[in-house]
Amino acid sequence: MATRRERLREQTSAEIKAAALAHLREGGGAALSLRAVAVSIGMSPAGLYRYYPNRDALLTDLITDGFAALAHEVAQARDAAQGDAFVAAALAYRQWALAHPHEFALLYGTPIPDYQAPEAGPTSSASRQVGAAFVPPIAAAWHRGTLKPQEVPPHLTALNTFAAAFDLPPAVAALAFTAWTTIHGLVVLETFGHLAWLGENPAPLAETRFRALSRDLGIAP
Repeated sequence: MATRRERLREQTSAEIKAAALAHLREGGGAALSLRAVAVSIGMSPAGLYRYYPNRDALLTDLITDGFAALAHEVAQARDAAQGDAFVAAALAYRQWALAHPHEFALLYGTPIPDYQAPEAGPTSSASRQVGAAFVPPIAAAWHRGTLKPQEVPPHLTALNTFAAAFDLPPAVAALAFTAWTTIHGLVVLETFGHLAWLGENPAPLAETRFRALSRDLGIAP
C-alpha cells in the first residue's frame, strides 16, 4: 500500500502532467517550458524540478502515458467487440486520435527539437503496447487458417523479434505491420486535417476501409 508521501507525490506528478498537456495544446512540444508549467499550478520552478529534472523527463512521461492510454482504448474496444475485433480496434485507434489530436501529435507528429527519447526506455515499451493491441484478432485468424501472411523483407529483422514475442511466424508479424501502417496512415491524414476535402464526416469511409482491410488480409472472422 502506498504511503501518504507516495500518494501525494503521485497526485502532484499527475497535476504537473495535466498542466503540461494544457501547455502542449496551446504551443506544442517545442514550446513546453518547465517554468511555465510550474507557474500555472502555483509551484515554484525549484519545486517542480524535484519531480522532473528537465523538460525531456517530463516529455518522456507524457509520451509514455499517451501510448499507454491509446493502447488501453484499442484493447478495450477489441475485447468488447461483438463482431470483427480488428475493425473495432482500428475504429478505437481513430477515435482516440481525433479526440486527442495534440497528444496524438506528440506521439506520432513532427519530432520535438532537441528531444531524444531514452534508448530502449519507457516510450519504446509503451509504443509497442499499441501494436500489441492489434495482435490478438490477427493471431486468431492465423490459428483459424484464414490469414493471408506476407513475405518478410530480409532487412526487417525487428519483425522477427516482434513475431517471437507473440509466438507467431515472421510472415504473420509482417501482415500485422502492414495492417497497422494502413490504419495509421489513414488516421494520420484525418487527424492532421488532410482529409477535410472529403466533407465533414469521413467516418463511413474509415470504417469501410478498415473492414475491407480486415477482409482482404483474412483477419475478419
